[in-house]
Amino acid sequence: MPFATSLALNKSMKNARDIDLKMAYDRFFERKNKAWFQQVHQIRNSKVSHIKKTGIAIAAIQRSSLPSPPGTTVARARRPAFSDFMEKHVRGGAKTPVSSRSIAVPITANVKRRKAGAKAGAVVQSQKPKTIMNSGKGFVFEKQGQKFMAQKFGRGAKQTRVLYALKKSVNIKGGYNPEKAVKQGLRKYYNVNFKHAMVRALQSAKLR
Repeated sequence: MPFATSLALNKSMKNARDIDLKMAYDRFFERKNKAWFQQVHQIRNSKVSHIKKTGIAIAAIQRSSLPSPPGTTVARARRPAFSDFMEKHVRGGAKTPVSSRSIAVPITANVKRRKAGAKAGAVVQSQKPKTIMNSGKGFVFEKQGQKFMAQKFGRGAKQTRVLYALKKSVNIKGGYNPEKAVKQGLRKYYNVNFKHAMVRALQSAKLR
């Protein structure tokens, strides 16, 4: 029974993350980096030995940089992933500048992002606000009460592209509920996975 319970829980956690949690995540965020999604939703599988000892099966989905809960497997250490921005999408509220006067909101059509690697989805270094303004080709202008950051480019720097809208704050609606998504997934998958796990456990027992 401990083996079947652990196997079913671990499989169900993976199903819940890769299906239900991913669907919930995609409703709030643009998933440009698939590896990053797994890094901040890493699965800590349950240990059979802990179930035998305590009668309790524990598994978790968490950031890769966090320590594993008791009774779960220890994953290899990874570079911490910045996920603080996700909390606002859970609670909702206003996002305000941290170290500047305005929040630079990228204009998607004009801002380039990394297409691969650990930083896939991030704005390329050459088009980050600080880089633009330090290049001597960046400038801020105002139109109808809204400020924008633009950059001169091309031969003789005669062309202009608008890259960011500068805002005092950005309202975030909230509503992202990863806990709810995972619980819904576990209710859908656990019973089916447990039946398959029991069959596998019985087959293994017969072979011994």
